[in-house]
Amino acid sequence: MKLLLVFLCLAVPAFADGPDEATKIKMVEYMLKTPMNEANPDLVAGFMKLDPETLPKKLRDKARGKQMEIDAIVKLHKGKKKGPFRFPVACEIKRYEGPEGIRIMNYIIGNEEIAWEEEEYIEKKANCTEEQLICEFSLNIVLMKRKDKPPLKRYFLMGQDPLMALVAEKRAGGASAGNAYFQELKPTCQKPAGSP
Repeated sequence: MKLLLVFLCLAVPAFADGPDEATKIKMVEYMLKTPMNEANPDLVAGFMKLDPETLPKKLRDKARGKQMEIDAIVKLHKGKKKGPFRFPVACEIKRYEGPEGIRIMNYIIGNEEIAWEEEEYIEKKANCTEEQLICEFSLNIVLMKRKDKPPLKRYFLMGQDPLMALVAEKRAGGASAGNAYFQELKPTCQKPAGSP
């Protein structure tokens, strides 16, 4: 494994347009097998730049899922530094569709499906829109097409997302346990000063 790591570290910067096919596959396999806290940061950066569509079909969904997992972990880490009061900025909104979307969600380690009522509860309690939850937190949505009806939305959050405290609150009947004064502040979306 160390030889592979040395090879990948040397090979990735050597290609101006990205690594060749064999190196790309070895990089993806390395990222899929290696726990995040042990992964080489240079390889993580290179992996995040890969377009999963350029990979063999058997690796595409797994690579997409791992990229989404890394993206969510980065968002959650940055969010801890921001504290409970968030000032979300717009981002590119990506929703996934059908069985392929569910497959990708299942490849994300620590991902949990939440009910639509729980997602609505989060929006209300955190004062965030669905889009803000996607941009600022780890919310992902899979759209399931239905005949003659609007698509069914399935919602997913990382287990370590601070919004899971609101999910737990909803599951407990919508009431916080204990004295709310001493509870840790749950995240909320704020508008910048002077905005309407």
